[in-house]
Amino acid sequence: MEHIHLFFALNDTYCRHCCTTIVSLLENNPDDFFDIYLLSDYISPENRQKLSSLGQRYSHHTIHFHIVDDTDFRNFNLNIGYITLQTYYRYAIAEWFPQLDKALYLDCDLVVNGPLKALWQTDITDYICAGVPDLWIENIYYKPEIGMSLDELYINAGVLLLNLKKMRAEHTGLLLSQATAQPPYKIKFQDQDIINLVCRGKIKALPEKFNFTTENAFKHPDQRAEATIIHYTGERKPWCGEVCANPLKHLYFDYLKKTPYNDTLKKDSMLKRLTHLFSRKPKESSRPIRVALLIDEFFGGAGTAFGGYGFLARHYIAKYIPCDDIQIDVLLRLDYQRKKKKATKTRVDNVDVYVLPGRKYAAAWLKRKNYDLYFSIELTSSFLKYEPNPNKRLLLWVQDPRPWKDWLEIQTVKLFPESCYWNTEVYELVHRLYTEGRVTFVTQGRFLIEKARCLYRLSPETPIAYLPNPVDIDPQFDVKNFPKKNHIIFIGRIESVKRGWLFCEIAKRMPEYEFYMLGQSFREKAQNDSVMAQYRSGIKNLHFTGHVEGEEKFNYIKEAKILVNTSIHEALPVTFLEALACGTLLVSCQNPEELTEKFGVYTGPVLGDGFDKIDLFVEAIRSLMENEEKRQALSIAGYEYVKQVHNVPDFIRNTRELIRREARK
Repeated sequence: MEHIHLFFALNDTYCRHCCTTIVSLLENNPDDFFDIYLLSDYISPENRQKLSSLGQRYSHHTIHFHIVDDTDFRNFNLNIGYITLQTYYRYAIAEWFPQLDKALYLDCDLVVNGPLKALWQTDITDYICAGVPDLWIENIYYKPEIGMSLDELYINAGVLLLNLKKMRAEHTGLLLSQATAQPPYKIKFQDQDIINLVCRGKIKALPEKFNFTTENAFKHPDQRAEATIIHYTGERKPWCGEVCANPLKHLYFDYLKKTPYNDTLKKDSMLKRLTHLFSRKPKESSRPIRVALLIDEFFGGAGTAFGGYGFLARHYIAKYIPCDDIQIDVLLRLDYQRKKKKATKTRVDNVDVYVLPGRKYAAAWLKRKNYDLYFSIELTSSFLKYEPNPNKRLLLWVQDPRPWKDWLEIQTVKLFPESCYWNTEVYELVHRLYTEGRVTFVTQGRFLIEKARCLYRLSPETPIAYLPNPVDIDPQFDVKNFPKKNHIIFIGRIESVKRGWLFCEIAKRMPEYEFYMLGQSFREKAQNDSVMAQYRSGIKNLHFTGHVEGEEKFNYIKEAKILVNTSIHEALPVTFLEALACGTLLVSCQNPEELTEKFGVYTGPVLGDGFDKIDLFVEAIRSLMENEEKRQALSIAGYEYVKQVHNVPDFIRNTRELIRREARK
């Protein structure tokens, strides 16, 4: 018979729930013997008697009561209201029980619904501990806030298989206590964060069935029947009544009926009714920060265009920034019907996207929503003027400010002129908010600072902090050895400002290479398609893919050696960063942050329709394609730059902190 050393940490009020957990594991593991250790500062005689009485029914266990002097833990931080000081006791298990080399730790808010032998027999010789990846942490992209990368292992600490021998050898208990007393980051999930940080790189991942949390139950309903340990994570437990959302909460009561505490079921039923009758709204202080993201496109979401701002909004801000204390809504525009009373809401990627009511009702709607902060990627609409609260703030992320000088350059294109969307009302609104002290500026590129000061009429001393655009980096991508092809790509909307016709002309002059044009027309589609029609046939090495995204898009980028950008105007396109993240070099007549000349070839400015400068692009491409040693060196350098400056973890940590700071002002 296998002997399993099992630990719980609890206070006296949790004895009922601990007993339920014990009964559940004994019911489902009749062929194993459990040495059960209860770590507590106090357990009442009544609870001791009830817990000890389990021996009358289950002979394959013993219970050891270990009363703790918790002096060493009293100064440790408790920032989660429903978690008590006892959670820190597990730090010291290795030192308190030197006779044991291995132990299994379980929280008391779970039930065991299957055999534990496979878990216990997991080989952790080379690890401090083993646990199940925390799906909730994954979903809220929390790891960057404590200095971890998104692909690093972060486990839920409610089920831990502990290598006590290794913990003693490496003084893990002391390291855990030191990190708790002086945490290296601003942590939220107290001891769980500390365990993951201190044991980083020395934790073995277990299958999710061994810690099937509430999040797992919702995300993987087909796996519920296979779950060995069901963990009721979060504040709302089964015994709290109907407010517990876990679909497997009935199992708790099934096992509770088999304990000496089964007489408490009537009290639970009464609590359930009272909870339903007198349920209270959450305290205002506990609600998340409500952020309104102002953007006129959401990369195809809610029927909007596919552009760079929308891509940044949908695939980075709305994806990565919402968390337990930050909620984001997307506000697109006012309804075109002036008297439209209601907003139109569309759910896109778990984010609410709104078209506001008509301008007659916009102020009332914004007052009801009561956003804590407005966050804009540049600012493309003036409906913020309807916000009735004069204290509401705007966080403006400078992306592509276009002073009139830039528009004069854009207007040199004659083949199909770009529509001018100069908007004095918007620029003056930003200026007014600036004079009222209600706007904070950050920018994706330092070269844009003077342009922003000019466009919005800011003083030369106006601080504009650097917040670089993020880019997803495939951790499995090997920039040194990936087998690239003789492919050259263009990525972007097919429209006047991009001058896609130049890419087509380049392809005609370089038949030895394959050219791929990724993108489609959206705005002024008929005119753009008319200009490009002559190139859609007759050029064998030119391929039009249409709009692509996700893995398909990145496969094109990874396989290509060069990204060509022919735009008359650019800020710092996300596509530049995506290319560098895949070791793909740049050839462009734009040189934002001097990236093109650092990681490719800058042709110099090309105004007008650009037909007279095609040879500049051809020569630049040849200089890279025909010098493989140089291309590979620049490819590696570009990849390392993006990895260091534009990584997603830094973006998540910095943007969340920025939002929290601005919302407190």
